[in-house]
Amino acid sequence: MDVLTISLMLAAGLLHASWHSLVKSGQNQITVLAGMGTVAGLWAVAALPFVPFPAAEIWPVLLLSVGLHIAYKLCLAGAYTRGDFGQAFPLARGMVPLFATLIAFIGLDQLPSINQCVGIVMVSSGLLLLSLEKIHRLAQWPLLLTAAAAGAAVAFYSTVDAYGTRLMGSWLGFTAWLIVLDSFAFLLLSRILRGPVLWSEFSTARWRVVVSGILGLLSFCVFLRALSRNPVGAVTTIRETSVLFAMAIGVILHREPLSSRRISGAFLILSALVVITL
Repeated sequence: MDVLTISLMLAAGLLHASWHSLVKSGQNQITVLAGMGTVAGLWAVAALPFVPFPAAEIWPVLLLSVGLHIAYKLCLAGAYTRGDFGQAFPLARGMVPLFATLIAFIGLDQLPSINQCVGIVMVSSGLLLLSLEKIHRLAQWPLLLTAAAAGAAVAFYSTVDAYGTRLMGSWLGFTAWLIVLDSFAFLLLSRILRGPVLWSEFSTARWRVVVSGILGLLSFCVFLRALSRNPVGAVTTIRETSVLFAMAIGVILHREPLSSRRISGAFLILSALVVITL
């Protein structure tokens, strides 16, 4: 992987952690997710006249990806209602690199290098180390299950999106159509789940919605651009360094504890990034 890609993915990691923090701190996670998606979708609509219309073979990939993205958001909202930011976020991301690498190998015939394999295992170990505190308690198992489901959805949609960008031949075109379809499909689902109160909740959380929408849009565009040019496992692994930013945000903004286990997990993740860049 080139230095530019690594730098962009680190920036995407910071953006990713930032919008997740905004979602977690909102009064209703589904409302914030729907609102930020709508903001991103409106920006993406403006790009549609300048990108190609998807061919027939692209639509099944887009629809599958939309379903996976919606499943991720629902699982993520469930995880954030059950755990603190510094625990739920790493749990949701912990197994993504391993899942994504395995799925990309089976579905896309992408075989990572030895360094990338070592780095992927190190990142996953570090993420789990960050998040497994107090998980032995019975009350924490719903958090574990919803977070694991969110991680699996990320791994699957990462691989599907990587395939879609290659199949369409335009990463920007695939990204724009995906964001539009995903955003408005989730908005419709949120309206069904929340009822008419959704619109007043949008108004109450308007600044949180707008800022998270812009951050999420930038983060996802950078992510898909990297997926279109590099192995899925390596890209998703570097993206998971967002957990380091999330840990800092959790300590500074959410007043969450900084334990030795979380520090050790952060060191593992940083070491893994060095291994991958070599």
